[in-house]
Amino acid sequence: MTTVANPYLVGNFGPVTEEVTAFDLPVEGTVPAELRGRLLRNGPNPINVGDPATYHWFVGDGMVHAIELRDGKAASYRNRWVRTERAAAALGETTTPGPADVFIGGSSVANTNVVSHAGRIFALVETCLPTEMTPELETVGRYDFGGTLRSAMTAHPKMDPATGEMLFFGYDIMGPPWLRYHVVDKTGTLTRSEDIAIQGPSMVHDFAITENYVLFLDLPVVYDMALLGQQPFPAAWQPDYGARVGVMPRDGGSDDVRWFDVELCYVFHPLNAYEDGDRIVLDVVRHPEMFKTDLQGPREGKPTLDRWTIDLNAGKVLEERIDDRAQEFPRVDDRVVGRKHDIGYSAHVGWEDGIRYGTLLKHDLRTGTAVEHTFGPGRESSEGVFVPASDGAAEDEGWVLSVVYDEGRNGSDLVILDASDFGGPPVATVTLPQRVPFGFHGNWVPAAD
Repeated sequence: MTTVANPYLVGNFGPVTEEVTAFDLPVEGTVPAELRGRLLRNGPNPINVGDPATYHWFVGDGMVHAIELRDGKAASYRNRWVRTERAAAALGETTTPGPADVFIGGSSVANTNVVSHAGRIFALVETCLPTEMTPELETVGRYDFGGTLRSAMTAHPKMDPATGEMLFFGYDIMGPPWLRYHVVDKTGTLTRSEDIAIQGPSMVHDFAITENYVLFLDLPVVYDMALLGQQPFPAAWQPDYGARVGVMPRDGGSDDVRWFDVELCYVFHPLNAYEDGDRIVLDVVRHPEMFKTDLQGPREGKPTLDRWTIDLNAGKVLEERIDDRAQEFPRVDDRVVGRKHDIGYSAHVGWEDGIRYGTLLKHDLRTGTAVEHTFGPGRESSEGVFVPASDGAAEDEGWVLSVVYDEGRNGSDLVILDASDFGGPPVATVTLPQRVPFGFHGNWVPAAD
């Protein structure tokens, strides 16, 4: 018997092999009638692993899962591979039509996030064009905004809650330019593209916005094409590159970016950012290092929730620890993106054997306290997604939805928590017909969208 020497291919990291469609799912408790829409989740689900020793968690084929809630019921579940060129070929299918991709290194995997904007659903990975999907998770094909986008699109676009714009960037490992910034208006038309000068091909995974600024993270994980074929993922920790945050006016360009040094670290995900007079408050999950020793995934020290306060007048950054517990996948209420947030949510992660998930955390940034929701022995939660009870509801008046893995039965549930009673029992638990492997990100798409 062959031993799999890769922690990102065992347990709930292991791929599922079937695409399932199921209706009228069993529910314990009551699904709130206000929840009408779909929770979409995306993550790596490799079709052909090849040599497990060379597999990296970030390169598995994307699979999107959709759980539909309506009329107080869990109406349906389905999961589908995103039919990128690589996935379609592996499945023996015809390649989905679409514009030529921008990634020189091969096919997209579309495995990191899934978002909705202006009536379209996009499966995203940060090195390629977006891939459009239908609400039923059929792949439409690569999408380039009518031929206007000729660079990659981050997996973490920001939707401005006031303007309806989608702001995003893309990096190019074959640049320069290494970074480009884009704006799509609320109708889905790309209206701005700006080349942004950075030092080299750093892995700019995510960014942040405020009402008047865009914040770029230029940190010391750098692509090196000489590493292709030598290690599973061609990016490495390069401390000599330095670490800095760029602040650009939203109507500005590369020459308007001001750069502020921070202590060496890596950030996959900000929680949110906002303006406070002449300061910008940026909350992030901070990793002390990345891809220094673990070449198959992101196990490099404990990630903590930190606050960086950028003083625009003094030209410096105050770095403070908010919460010392290991955590990732930070989220806020989408209605406060770029504005002051009082509440944040994150998922516990640990590095004991691969990545171990566990509880969810609700942070009250006003008091500096946090409430933990424990799902029980052998149950591990993915990212929590907040859905408000109404348009005018408070930041914790609504529900947090998370897909939870149950090790005992090797299956998954959708768990719905009352955000205002976060440590209390779930409002509802939906038993899913398919195990949902640990992935990356997802979003709630209301039925009206």
